[in-house]
Amino acid sequence: MAISVESSSPSLMKGPSSSPIPMDPSPSPDQHIWSTLRRRVDTLLENRKSIDQTEGADERAKRMKEDALLLIRGFDSVSSTLSQLSNNLESALQGARDLANPPTLTEILHCNLEKAKSEENHKPDEEDVKGGIEKRALKRKFESQECSEDPNEGTERDDDSKDGSLKGAKELGKLKKAKNLAVSMATKAAAFARELKSLKSDLCAVQERCAFLEEENRKLRIGVPEVVIPPQEEDDLVRLQLEALLAEKSRLANENANLSRENQCLREQVEYHQFASEDISASYENLLRGMGMSMDFTSLPDEQNDVTGGGQLPSLSQDLFGGISKTLDDCYDED
Repeated sequence: MAISVESSSPSLMKGPSSSPIPMDPSPSPDQHIWSTLRRRVDTLLENRKSIDQTEGADERAKRMKEDALLLIRGFDSVSSTLSQLSNNLESALQGARDLANPPTLTEILHCNLEKAKSEENHKPDEEDVKGGIEKRALKRKFESQECSEDPNEGTERDDDSKDGSLKGAKELGKLKKAKNLAVSMATKAAAFARELKSLKSDLCAVQERCAFLEEENRKLRIGVPEVVIPPQEEDDLVRLQLEALLAEKSRLANENANLSRENQCLREQVEYHQFASEDISASYENLLRGMGMSMDFTSLPDEQNDVTGGGQLPSLSQDLFGGISKTLDDCYDED
C-alpha cells in the first residue's frame, strides 16, 4: 500500500543547506515510503541547527506540524498494510483449516439438498426467461412478416433464433447437470479416500500386532536367551540358594527324627499292650486253675473234719489266699 507525499515546507526550502526532495504524485510502494521518510529524517537532523537559528517560533511550529502529519500518514499506511496482511493471513488460515477438515457425509448431503432446492427455485425463473424469449421471438416473427418483403426469409430467421435460444437453454441445463454430477462424484471420491485412509491405518495396526505376536512366538519356540549375570552376583546367588537348601535339609532331618521317635514309641506301646494282654489272659487262666485246685474239699476226710471241727478251717483259708497272692506276684514279676 502506498501514499502520496507532499512537498516540503517553504521554511525548509529557505535554509541554506536544505535540498528539495523528489516527489512522486502517483502511488508508490511501501519501500518508496520508507525511503522518503528516511531521507526526510536525515534532512531534518542535518538542518536542525540552521533552522533553529533562522526560524522563529511560528515557522518552527508549522514545520513540526507538517512533520507530524507526514509521520501520521506513514503510520496510517503501515497500519493499513498490517491490517491487510492480517486479513490475508486469517483467510489463508481459514482455507488451511477447511482443507485439513474435509466435509463429512452429512454436510455433503446438506449441500446437495440446498443445491437441489436452489435449482428448483431457479426453474420458474428459467421458464419465465424461456417464455419471454419465445414471446420476443414471436413478436419479431410478426414484425418481420409485416415489414419484410420476403416472408419466407423472416420465418427462417425467427425459427433459427428460436432454435438457438432453445439449444442454449438445453446446453445450459446439460452443463448444470454435468456440474452437479461432477461435484457429487468428487464428494464421493473424497469420502472413499477418507475410508481408504482409515482402512490403511487399521491395516498398519494389525500388521504391527501380527509382527509382535510372531516375534513372541519365535521367542517361545527358540527359548528366551539367558540373562548374563556377573560372577560375583552369581556366587552370592548360589551361596544364598545353598544356605536355603541346607536350612531346609536340617529342618526336614529334625522333623524326620521326631517322627521316627514318635513312631518307635507308638510301636513299643502297641507291643507292650499286646504282650500285657496275652500275659494277663494266661495268668488269669492259671489263677483260675490254681483256685480250682485249692478249693477242692472232697479229698479231706470226714473224720478229720469231725475231730478238728472249726479249728482247721483257718489254716485252709490261709493256704488258699497265700497261693493266690503268690500266683499274682509271680505274674507281676514276669511282666
